[in-house]
Amino acid sequence: KRDAADTGVASILSKRDTGFTEGYDLRILNDNRIEIIWKNGSDQSLISNTSIPDDKWHHVAAIYDGTTVTIYIDGVEDNSANRTAPVTNNQHFYIAAAGKGSPTDHFRGNIDEVRVWDVGLSADQLRFIINQEIEDNASQVMGAVIPSTITKNEVNAIAWSDLKGYFPMSVFTYTNVDDASGNGNQGALRNLDTVDRQTAPLPYESSQNGNWDLSTTWTNGNVQFIPGSASIVDSNVTVDWNIVRTSHDVTIDNSALPAGNNGNRTLLGLYIDANELTVTGNTASNTGYGITVSHYMDLTGKLDLEGESQLIQITGSDLNVDTNGELERDQQGTADTYTYNYWAAPVGATDLGVNNYRFTVQDVMYDGVNPVNFSSTGYNGANSNPIQIADYWIWKYANLPSDTYSAWQHVRRTGTLNAGEGFTMKGPGSGPISADQNYVFLGKPNNADVNLTINAGNDYLVGNPYASAIDANQFILDNGPTIDGGTGGGEDPAISGTLYFWEHWGGGSHYLADYQGGYATYSLAGGTPAAAYGTNDPDVGTGGTPTKIPGRYIPVSQGFFVTAEANGTINFNNGQRLFQKEDATSVFVRSAETNIYAQEELLDDRPKIRIGFNSVNTFRRQLLLTIDPITSVDVDWGHDAKLNESQKDDMYWMINGDEYVIQASDFLDSGAIYPLGIKTENDGINTITLDHVFNVDNNIKIYVHDKLLDTYTNLLTEDYEIFLNAGEYNDRFEIIFARTGNYTLLDTDENSIEQIDIMYSNDLEKIILINPNGIQIENIVLYNMLGQAIQTINTVSENGYSEYEVNNLSTGTYIIKLNTASGSVSKKVIAK
Repeated sequence: KRDAADTGVASILSKRDTGFTEGYDLRILNDNRIEIIWKNGSDQSLISNTSIPDDKWHHVAAIYDGTTVTIYIDGVEDNSANRTAPVTNNQHFYIAAAGKGSPTDHFRGNIDEVRVWDVGLSADQLRFIINQEIEDNASQVMGAVIPSTITKNEVNAIAWSDLKGYFPMSVFTYTNVDDASGNGNQGALRNLDTVDRQTAPLPYESSQNGNWDLSTTWTNGNVQFIPGSASIVDSNVTVDWNIVRTSHDVTIDNSALPAGNNGNRTLLGLYIDANELTVTGNTASNTGYGITVSHYMDLTGKLDLEGESQLIQITGSDLNVDTNGELERDQQGTADTYTYNYWAAPVGATDLGVNNYRFTVQDVMYDGVNPVNFSSTGYNGANSNPIQIADYWIWKYANLPSDTYSAWQHVRRTGTLNAGEGFTMKGPGSGPISADQNYVFLGKPNNADVNLTINAGNDYLVGNPYASAIDANQFILDNGPTIDGGTGGGEDPAISGTLYFWEHWGGGSHYLADYQGGYATYSLAGGTPAAAYGTNDPDVGTGGTPTKIPGRYIPVSQGFFVTAEANGTINFNNGQRLFQKEDATSVFVRSAETNIYAQEELLDDRPKIRIGFNSVNTFRRQLLLTIDPITSVDVDWGHDAKLNESQKDDMYWMINGDEYVIQASDFLDSGAIYPLGIKTENDGINTITLDHVFNVDNNIKIYVHDKLLDTYTNLLTEDYEIFLNAGEYNDRFEIIFARTGNYTLLDTDENSIEQIDIMYSNDLEKIILINPNGIQIENIVLYNMLGQAIQTINTVSENGYSEYEVNNLSTGTYIIKLNTASGSVSKKVIAK
């Protein structure tokens, strides 16, 4: 910390002569830039790009690895260059001056925690000990603040003997400063006028209630920069390795951080010793911030995560919660008393010494500051104060045979749930299905590995167990050997990566047959909504519309189903955690909020095609095809998602004889063919439509090929409607892709074929053909919607306009097919 009154070149620490003909000097220049310089026949120098502000503590370090010297400021690399190694010298070591006999380049200000190493530290090792003194721990280096027993201890690998001199400036005897390294390099004080108390952040400590970003909140905050704030080296880079202790009511608002932080502040260590640390946010405005702890968190007070705020602990980050320590996090479910949400809890019951502890819902769920009033009588909740929840609707499905409705386990308010287990619960009746009911989870936060045992062929209702979002893709990858989605044929026991999210969007009844709901699906290829209209989920009623497409990020407290293919363990871990506010990429499946394709374009640039199906019974299904270079046209690990609901009407991808709702492939060009299957319970008109296309070449056309009729319908311009008798059609329909100018199977020449128009005149009872380019047409075939050819015209004029008589057509829809020498085209017409 350089005083503003100091000018010129001043030595921070040196081992050189007065005339500087030999030795080295770490010094601050007149413009407050840092220079490391040594003599080795010539000057070997490196100067920082950054100037250190006056009257503020900043950590500076120079590390030489035998080839490259690097200057760090507050742990952020400022500058580096290759330099020739320094040579040994017999000069005296000075702090705040240089040169024995007639010292020069005196430093005016404060210097603390001087450490001279005989080994080049890594950047992570340097950062670990910036905000803490160091100690000898059985001949290894340890920090004096962070426990040595933590999982991720970068300095524990450094031998204490590699420390050649250590001057913490905390102990002095008469005019000497102790060398805490134990090497006996006692420091002799010269020109001592005063002794200052320590004001460097070792670590940061709160001094009063206030905002995190105000210097008055911190002890000696007027001479310290704000912890976790932007570096003075690069305003787009934050100092993510500060250690902080709070014992007051402190609020965090991360809006001032660089945009690249996405509202997330990272600390190496966080101690909430007392009172409350509040991360501000607001649910209504979808605001909130992240607090990430990379190494160690000690919770004795309370951490309150408002709105969309989240706590993230990364892989290897440890948590210690004292008896009184607790975390508070809100989440919203539907207010409707008839409607289920699938839940999980980000906290458990507080139990000293045990992380990820079991709980009951009445242990952890609150309505504001009051416990939720769970009622054991009746089936309806109540909009009381506090709200009343009928605990009859609290169930779990823990490692039980797949799709066995009778296997659901009744939990109620007193039943035990393990961390990571999901549970069902209906709302209190405080509003309609589209309205939210806020719940407060309060307890001990879960951290690190959360494991649940599952057996082959069983389902498990699980859920996000953390006070942060998790990455569904990483969860799938981490659980590859265990959870199923259909690998087909037993070639590989790993998962296809299928997660199932219940959405309950209507019904207005407690009777199962009246429920309107179903399971949305997610895999590494993306998400699809639940089936709608028709029979939705086979156990529930018809009607309503699903609105949720699961995104890549699973929000706090969201429950979902997985299915096991092998005996094993479902694993949640810190490597899956991240800060992601709820939006269309992080969807809590709670109510009828509109969500258009999960805004997947924001995060995923893979080509995606969504094919829709509307059945004769008004059943609605959407299929997803994702083009990914790491996949194939066969079943792909982690990507293809099997159909898990047997509907009376449905459409699905056919892959190796099995039915899928999501398919991934590496091929999207002329000749790409993807078989479809359709089944219908009743005779009637069914429609195949194109719901959405993203990032597909404009020159690619998408056709549905009816192999029985040998017709091709361009879904980019029209839907395909077909009358089907009740039954299954697993080898009749397929999606085909073709590139403009390459229609050997589908069309004749593109420019010419687009000018052909064919229609049926109800007044004339004739087929009208407009053929301005005189394309040779071999015949015209008229089909009914059963696929039966009812008339063939073999003599077709090449004139630009021609008519063909068709008598006695019944009212209905027909397909006219034109066969040319190079292919065929078809058009749907209506006779009245």
